[in-house]
Amino acid sequence: MTEQALKNLEAALQPIFSDEEAGYLARLLHSFSPNDTIYYENIDLPDSLKDDYILMAYEERLIVPQSSRPGGAWEDRMLRLEGGALYIMPRVIRQLLNLAESTGTFDPFQAIRQTMAEMDEASVNEYLDYFNRLKSHAVSYKVEGGLLDTLNQGIDPPLDLHATVDLFVLLGMMSPCTRGPITSGLAWYEINPALYWGE
Repeated sequence: MTEQALKNLEAALQPIFSDEEAGYLARLLHSFSPNDTIYYENIDLPDSLKDDYILMAYEERLIVPQSSRPGGAWEDRMLRLEGGALYIMPRVIRQLLNLAESTGTFDPFQAIRQTMAEMDEASVNEYLDYFNRLKSHAVSYKVEGGLLDTLNQGIDPPLDLHATVDLFVLLGMMSPCTRGPITSGLAWYEINPALYWGE
């Protein structure tokens, strides 16, 4: 990443975080380039700040720990803050950050489109439309499984819901929820908070 790309990423983060937070978070995310994984010891931040910014990046779902309990949900990932810990950047976040490095702004719509670049245009548009409707109904970035089905019934023809959810999870757009303050017995999903940035 060039110095200008780092400045652009910092500028994109400044409307969301304080100037200081945007600067350090940009440095943390810059540490990944050009890879989508990084070890704790390779993150370019002072030791006194590293843990706080890794935690911030994880809470924003910009990175997720590699280690996982059974289930694989973001909230099931075991966040270790020590040498040897490996962190992963979701695919859609890599595209979101690449665009921010070029433009100085966040464009979730375009990031999702680029992440799905291998698909035909009609399918991408259907997925984008469906995902944007999901986003608009989320409360604290979470949606109930029944809503996914209800929104899908309004599409003609409906999407293959299982394949759609699997795709969204694979790309890092959302994750199943396995615990937290939600009604027992219902399936819930968390939408990646960073996909609201720039809107």
